[in-house]
Amino acid sequence: MLSVISSPRLTMFPMLEHMEDKPEAVGLRLKRVREILGLSKKEFAEKAGLSEQVYGPFENARRELSLQGAKKLRKTYSLPLEFMYFGKIDDLPTRISRDL
Repeated sequence: MLSVISSPRLTMFPMLEHMEDKPEAVGLRLKRVREILGLSKKEFAEKAGLSEQVYGPFENARRELSLQGAKKLRKTYSLPLEFMYFGKIDDLPTRISRDL
């Protein structure tokens, strides 16, 4: 039972849901997805039609994720807006949710 409680998924995401759309939480969510997909910041951004200079501040929590940026990430990686902004994992693609 203790090993289940200490799993990264259970400890990371309740905190992130509580933080909702704070830039730090959004940035951590984006970074985790990028790492799961095995992409660099540049690759992740460019695949979605964003430059690294535009995307980097979102992941580093120096700027709030814009709706335009979120829509591009949603279209490219099937990331629900509810996940990016509020940490809701229900509709995440399996390839991402299984590794959170």
